Amino acid sequence: MASHANRLHLALGTWALAALLLAAPASALDRGSEAKAASLAESGIFGEWWSEEKDGRIRFYKHRDGTVRGILTWSKKPRADTENDNPKLRTRSIIGIVLMWNLRYEDGEYEDGYVYNPEDGNTYRVDIEVLGPRTLEVRGHIGISLFGQSQVWTRYR
Repeated sequence: MASHANRLHLALGTWALAALLLAAPASALDRGSEAKAASLAESGIFGEWWSEEKDGRIRFYKHRDGTVRGILTWSKKPRADTENDNPKLRTRSIIGIVLMWNLRYEDGEYEDGYVYNPEDGNTYRVDIEVLGPRTLEVRGHIGISLFGQSQVWTRYR
């Protein structure tokens, strides 16, 4: 009887070992997928993106201080920055201006940035999450993120 119990114990031990060996590559794959997703999130913002309404394109790049900035590269309605608080800037074109700045990558998203809205001349807070290689969620808000609006942007190139 003891021999039968030992064989059962050995068989269960073998199954447990096999399960661990089979699970190990999956967990390693999961870690690889997590690393790949983190890499995509960190670098995936760079390039040019359509706004949700496709009325503007913004190009994100890494600034020399390590933060990320976004420049307006195209607008359906190019015009002067007439709503700017600074009278000296009201004659400049909105094309080429830095719309977003100070974005810092942390915990899978870009946080603590600012966005300038040339439609009303105001500056808001902005957070951006890379949802995939072709989509971003951009959330502009006043103070805390609860008081804001989100848009999904798509990659231009």
